[in-house]
Amino acid sequence: MTVGILATGDELVHGDTLNTNGRDIAHTLSSEALPLGFHVSCSDKEDDIINCLDFLTQKHDIIIITGGLGPTTDDLTRFALSRFTGQALVEHPLALEHIKQRLSNAKLVLNQGNIQQCLFPKQAQLLPNPFGSALGCFYPWNDKKFFLLPGPPRECLPMFHHYVLPILQQTAHSQKQILKWRIFGLAESEIAQKLEDALQDVDCQTGYRWESPYIEFKVRCIPTLVDKVKAIVDPLLQPHIISGVDKKASENLRELISRIGVPITIIDEATGGLLQLLLSKPDVYSLLDFSGLHPHKLFFHIRGLKEYWQQQPTGGTTQIMIKYRNHDQDGGETHNLPYRTAAVIEHAAEWLCFRLFHLINQLH
Repeated sequence: MTVGILATGDELVHGDTLNTNGRDIAHTLSSEALPLGFHVSCSDKEDDIINCLDFLTQKHDIIIITGGLGPTTDDLTRFALSRFTGQALVEHPLALEHIKQRLSNAKLVLNQGNIQQCLFPKQAQLLPNPFGSALGCFYPWNDKKFFLLPGPPRECLPMFHHYVLPILQQTAHSQKQILKWRIFGLAESEIAQKLEDALQDVDCQTGYRWESPYIEFKVRCIPTLVDKVKAIVDPLLQPHIISGVDKKASENLRELISRIGVPITIIDEATGGLLQLLLSKPDVYSLLDFSGLHPHKLFFHIRGLKEYWQQQPTGGTTQIMIKYRNHDQDGGETHNLPYRTAAVIEHAAEWLCFRLFHLINQLH
């Protein structure tokens, strides 16, 4: 089973919008060991969509199409699929009821464009959309499987993860497993050769993905080699791991703050507000004070990155200092961070989240 991805929309072709759907879908499929083929983008024109479907179905068993399911005259994906397969579209009562409910909640009236959104092939299985009016669909046709998803990422990606991925996981695909590690604070060139040398006698494939200040390292291998790969890789990477593979240190810290529900003051004189940007999300916003005007009992004062702020030439190290107090406890710690590039600010912010996580657990 090979998966092809088609992203439709003039805004993608003209470069007005970045196709983040394709990136996230591909990353998830790769993690599930589902083999990926071509990624294709095309305009909203019906003929262009049909030409892309013709191309993709020659080499792919599964086609995921994003975009073109809205109520306007340039939302033509469903009509292109109908022409390509030769299957008529019919109005699905479930889709109509969904749209009526959405419009009623927004105090809007049903129009002809909304009726268009209810049209799908008769045998299509509709996919719920909790965040918008456009339902998606799963449509098996001949020996192919088509998935239609709306274009906005806030609608497309949750639908993909909740409804499309479970269907794909039931298909026959590679039995190889994907192992992942999230490496912190290293350049790819620093660690890649060590990993490649260590795994050279193991039948596996490796891959790297840079997400500053992390590198995701992936190994694909058969299940019987999983323990062997872990035994080789874990000792090499353990000193460079500050969070699990699925979450950054900043995400772990936010979850901890939300869970304990204790107000915290953080005076940040190091990251220029980046730490606040990483942490100030709706679930913890009311618990965090970055001004110091009304300091809470759990208090942190962060200073450092002098070399960065003074625009000194990169090279060597830079320091981060954390002072803390809570009730009758107080103390401080100093850490040296590599000062290679201006990205030290991102490195420092995530490192601080890692340290604050442990200090809050210690002081709370």
